[in-house]
Amino acid sequence: MRSIDAHRQRLTDLNLTYRPQREWIEGRGLLIVVAHFFSGVGAGAWLFSVALDYDSGLVIAIALVGLAGAAHLAFLGQPQRFWRIVMRPHSSWVSRGLWGLAVFLVGAIPYTVPAARDSALGPVALGVSLGGMAVVLVYNGFVYAVSRAIPFWHLPLLPMLYIAYGLRGGAAALLVAAAVAGDVFDTDLLGVIKLWVVVSSAVLVLLHLALARTAGGASRRSARELVAGKVSPVFYVGVVLLGLVIPIVLGALAGATEPSRVLLAVVGLSSLAGDFYIKYCIVKAALYRPVVEELPTPRRYGARRAAAGL
Repeated sequence: MRSIDAHRQRLTDLNLTYRPQREWIEGRGLLIVVAHFFSGVGAGAWLFSVALDYDSGLVIAIALVGLAGAAHLAFLGQPQRFWRIVMRPHSSWVSRGLWGLAVFLVGAIPYTVPAARDSALGPVALGVSLGGMAVVLVYNGFVYAVSRAIPFWHLPLLPMLYIAYGLRGGAAALLVAAAVAGDVFDTDLLGVIKLWVVVSSAVLVLLHLALARTAGGASRRSARELVAGKVSPVFYVGVVLLGLVIPIVLGALAGATEPSRVLLAVVGLSSLAGDFYIKYCIVKAALYRPVVEELPTPRRYGARRAAAGL
């Protein structure tokens, strides 16, 4: 019954000028958004944990990236076909991302062991983990940006937007960990970094929407879906309020006063919600380029020749 309903939905979509993208957002397709959320947050958490020398953060980052890998496998539906994707890093950003996840875990897991970290293996494991982390941060945006059929994704700012949200998600995860465990690292420094990344991501969101509107066609319609269409309630509550307004206001308040553990937790959780919803909204608002492009109006001379059969 579900396959019949999906088939009818596809037939209905074919009658629309701008068809909605459904494969990566509805049903099991939502798992790809979950995978990109966990992988971005995990990569960002690893970077800040290494910089702040926070051992528990290293474990948290590995767990988040592991959840991303599990979500990828669940999205495939038939994990036995996993090797077909893995064997295409030369042509597929999904394949590159999965390789990045694997390389990250190969380096990150040994690095969390104090004995291995303090040995000659430590710098090698750290370098491998940072290389895999960089691939994970970059691939999340490029896996969408290479899609020419969806102009809203095929914009130059999208990879930068995903990198920024991965970094802010990692910082947010560590703020939540600090709120639970107490003062375990320099939360003031991380709070300043977090506030700066949140403000930067807000600017990138505005620039991406402005660029989408100037691109016209399906890209403009996707931007309209975000700000005034069916996706707008989720956009304004999840992305703007939870992901931008609350972290910026409370982050500025925390910088001016002595931050409490509750305040750190609220900032971190609110920012994580915004990190998830920006990725959800970008995928949900995506519209395909029209199957048949609108033809230009013929010139009079060309029209006369066509009427004459020339």
